[in-house]
Formats: sequence, structure tokens, C-alpha cells
Amino acid sequence: MLESEAAIPPQIADWAETCRDFVKKTLSLELDYTPETLPILDHYLRTKAEQASDEVRDLLTPPLGAYFGEVVRRSMQGVRWHAPGDEYENYRLEFEGVFLHFNPLGIAAEALVGDDIDGFGANFQILDEARTTVEEALERNDVVTSADYYSFTIRFETLELVVSVLLAIESQHSPHPRRFGRDVYRAASGELGSDSLS
Repeated sequence: MLESEAAIPPQIADWAETCRDFVKKTLSLELDYTPETLPILDHYLRTKAEQASDEVRDLLTPPLGAYFGEVVRRSMQGVRWHAPGDEYENYRLEFEGVFLHFNPLGIAAEALVGDDIDGFGANFQILDEARTTVEEALERNDVVTSADYYSFTIRFETLELVVSVLLAIESQHSPHPRRFGRDVYRAASGELGSDSLS
């Protein structure tokens, strides 16, 4: 088993492969976990989301989110899953070299309805100390329509920009770059009670 495969929670691996099967059956195209396949995923999403009932959206959310999350994890360094059982709203990708986390399933849920959904963690969560710099960078590059924002392709491009800004901020901590382990994210999400970020 490859190291990258070992890091995938089993349910994420199953859902991501289910997504690949859905797309292959519907569009006769193969997804290969690269960012270049995200426009294909967006096309599939558009074919399914328009007429989808709430039940169908609920069934599509985990496979689409897992595939998108795997594209991110495989494309960027130091990214890991936090996937606690059946608590899908608490799933997240955590970045080790910068403080950044978000729920790929939440991004899929929002993409399916074309709107924000509270409580699903789809927004990119960053430290307050980086917020102004990241917001200014996003404003300088803001040519995204609201419809595009809810696509996997644009979310990935936005994520790349956010990560690049955060890495630049972290480079100021040289020669001792910070690392953000699981306990930091557990503390930030309240899973460690009153423990604080370090």
C-alpha cells in the first residue's frame, strides 16, 4: 500500500471511489485525483444538482466531498484527514505547515445547493493573525462570480491562493517554522476542552 493511500480513512477512500464510478457511468470520463479533473467534477455536479431532491443531494455529498478532499490532499503537502465516524459535519482537512482547515463534504454540500450552509465547516478556517492579509489577497484577485464560487474548480484555485499567502506569513517564523499538529486543531475546534493553541 502506498503511503498516501494509508493516510486515507476507509470511508473517505470508499466515497472517493464511488464518486469516480458515478462520473464514469454518467460522463464516460475517468477521474484521476488531479486538479485537472475538477472541471469534469463540476460538469457532473451541474448535471445532477439542478433537479436533485434533498435525499439525492444527501447521497451525493459524501462521495463528491471525499473526491474533492482527496484531490486537495494529494496535490498539496502536509494535508491530512480528520474523519470522526459518522459525524460528517465534523470532518476536515488539516494543513500541517500552515493553520488552515475546512470540511470538503461541506464544500460539496454547498456546491450542490449553490449557497452557503451553516454548521458544515466549508469555509477556510485560518488564524486571526493571518485574516487581514488573506482577505486583502482575495480582494485583489476577486473576479469570481457567485455561481463560480460554488464550483470545485474555483474553490481549489481559491485554496491555492490562501495557502500561498499563509506560507508567506509562516516563512517569517524562520528559522523555526511552526507546525500545526492534530492537537492544535483539536484544541481550536474545542475537542480538547480548555486547552489553548500553541
